[in-house]
Formats: sequence, C-alpha cells, structure tokens
Amino acid sequence: MKPTFENISEKKKQRVINACIDEFGEYGYAASSMDGIIKRAGISKGGLYEYVSSKRELFLFTVEYTYSKLYEYLYQRLKMEKEGLQADLLERLRHVAELAIDFYIEHPQFIYLIVRTSNLPDEKISSEIEEIFGHHFIALFGDTDTSRLKYPRKRVLDLAMWLLLKTRLDFLNEIKTEKTPDKIKADYMENWEFYLSILDGGIYSS
Repeated sequence: MKPTFENISEKKKQRVINACIDEFGEYGYAASSMDGIIKRAGISKGGLYEYVSSKRELFLFTVEYTYSKLYEYLYQRLKMEKEGLQADLLERLRHVAELAIDFYIEHPQFIYLIVRTSNLPDEKISSEIEEIFGHHFIALFGDTDTSRLKYPRKRVLDLAMWLLLKTRLDFLNEIKTEKTPDKIKADYMENWEFYLSILDGGIYSS
C-alpha cells in the first residue's frame, strides 16, 4: 500500500479494508474487481489509486490484514487464559480450534476471504499467500513438541495447515444453514475431534 493510505482517517481506512474483504471474499482474486471495491467503499476510482498501486497489492494487503486479525485474537484469548500453550501439537490444535471458532462465528467474512486464497491460478501470488499463512501458522505452532513424530516434521505441519483450511471450509458450509451458533460450534469441534483422533493414532511413534 502507498504511504498515503496511512494518512487517511481510521474510519475511511476501515471502510476500504472492509470493502476489500467483502469483494475478495465473495469473488476471489481472479473474478474480483477494483470497480467492485470502489463501489463497496463508496470512494472514487482516483481516490482508491491514491492508496494502492494494483489489485494484486491490495489483495495481499487484505489477506495479511485478515490473518493478522485472526491471530491477534487467538493470542489475546490465550493471554487471558494464562495457562500457556500445550507442547503437544494435537492438543494445541484442539485448543486453538476451540478459540478460533468464536472468531469465525463473529467474523465469517474473514473466513470467506481466507478460504478464497486456496487454489489460486496465479502461482506467484499463490506462493506469496502461502508465505503469509505459513508465517502466522509457524509463529503459533512452530515450537510444538514434534520429538515423537514418526514422519518428517514439515509434512506433519503441512497436514495441520491443510486441516485448518478444510475445517474453515466446513464452517462456511455450516453457516449457510439455519443452525444456531452453538450448534455450528459443536459441529466444528466434533469434526476436529474426529480428525485429531485419526492423527493421534497415526503420526506418533509408539
């Protein structure tokens, strides 16, 4: 983003960011448009280009913003609990899932955008998105105890990252129904328990 973006009012900045989240979340990167963002944000085309050089730059900024908000929420919840993070990878995944679902329910538009970042046709931007996701994931899960793994650490962590994307997609399918937030949360955690039980019996050495 151009330096001018940081100089606008917080209210206007948030309006532009929200417009980006909604546009990219609804249409994905390829099918979204700057005109769509301009219309949602209620600004002029010239105004938007004062803040950003390209759709690609805006997309990467929006994805980083979205992941940052999610992980900031997780760190804040973990800090409030004052229990510390579990050393075991699967226990930490379970704990984080229990916290993350509250964020998902409160901010489903963020999850629509995150899910849209998978399977991008542009290899370069796909690689940059993976780097953003990987950076935040490793910051939270990179210090887990993997000494008991019977498979390479990186492959197991990659599997955990894939499960995060999978369960987010499951969540989006759930919120399209008439289920209550409590039921959605219960179903989400039931899915996680299923996946974690399989992993528990397969990734560790006896």
